[in-house]
Amino acid sequence: MTKTSLLSFTIIALFSLGSSLVRNSDRAIAPVDQTQVIVKATTLFLNSLNAEQRVKISFPFTPQKAAVSATFARSGNAGGQPAGGGNQGNRPPGNGNRPAGGPPGGGGGGRGGQFAGFIGEQYGQAVWSNYPVSDVPRPGLQLGSLTAVQREAAMKMLQQLLSAKGYEKVLQIMGSDQALADGGTNYASGKDVYTLGIFGTPNTKTPWMVEFGGHHLGLNVIIAGSQGALTPTLTGAQPSVYQSNGKTVRVLAAENDKAFDLLNALDDEQRKKAILNYNIGDLVLGPGHDGEVIVPEGLKASGMTTKQKEMLVDLISQWAGIINDVYVQARMKEIRAGINDTYFAWSGPTTHQPGKNGNSYYRIQGPRVIIEFSPQGVGGDPTMHVHTIYRDPLNSYGNAFSK
Repeated sequence: MTKTSLLSFTIIALFSLGSSLVRNSDRAIAPVDQTQVIVKATTLFLNSLNAEQRVKISFPFTPQKAAVSATFARSGNAGGQPAGGGNQGNRPPGNGNRPAGGPPGGGGGGRGGQFAGFIGEQYGQAVWSNYPVSDVPRPGLQLGSLTAVQREAAMKMLQQLLSAKGYEKVLQIMGSDQALADGGTNYASGKDVYTLGIFGTPNTKTPWMVEFGGHHLGLNVIIAGSQGALTPTLTGAQPSVYQSNGKTVRVLAAENDKAFDLLNALDDEQRKKAILNYNIGDLVLGPGHDGEVIVPEGLKASGMTTKQKEMLVDLISQWAGIINDVYVQARMKEIRAGINDTYFAWSGPTTHQPGKNGNSYYRIQGPRVIIEFSPQGVGGDPTMHVHTIYRDPLNSYGNAFSK
């Protein structure tokens, strides 16, 4: 058996082990067991790389006080409009004010509508953004630089980090960018340029992180012993509806549809509180806004019925549930514990066309969660372009694990 064949066999065996753990309904899977599977999958992937590749993908994981906003210039062909940009809009109140919206793209840097550069969020050496990798370079190795066996190992690792639903969401986002690439772009696009970085040494005791992303995707998965976190994470799509193998794919469909279902479940008085009287054109707490605080707006969940609260929890789980089914259990307990102090705010139309996402911004804000869903105007049809952000105000980049 060749080294490549042996590695492929080992990858399949490890994936089968991880899948059997998840499917085993006779006993609860201990978080430490999930961590062990993830460490093995990550180590297997790293062992498939040569020395030069290992250097390019491996970085230290050093807990920071907070992430910072970083500005980049496009590499390669600099022509055309900023990729993945958003509308101008108003930001909600901070200290009682509503400052002007940020530049296109969800970065939120700059003021007055002037495009100052492509915004990314930097935590140590980790960088993520809604922008393509030619606009905001990500540290690590691009999928297209890997051999078939290495790429398989990388994707198997992601499958252990994420839930089946979360992994499928990632594939749909990448597929959306591939559809964009197939139509022609003047920036790096397509599945091959999504980039993977490993921060710290994979282990079952101390914190380390896997970052994976590209255009409209920024996953930050922090593992610390038996705990795991996925905050902050950015998801999005352009186009949000595309064809793949003869089938129609609508990216972030549940995030859209379940939000409209919740809005439509509110009575008139509740809707008056939930619907804001001003327009929000882009993410408020997107890339570069780690640690910022805004005044909660909208309908407080303490004023919802039990059924409405469950609908809100289910909506939140579309983001929280991207991480694997073991780690998410502790996360959902945190969210449920603060649900009465969680707000649901809406800006925009209250209906959408079947089979398409809507043109409405919404925000969920609670003690342990901030979620924004923001359709974008660039491209002409805001229902075909969306950015979302998912944060935990008390556990950004797993900082609670280091205390």
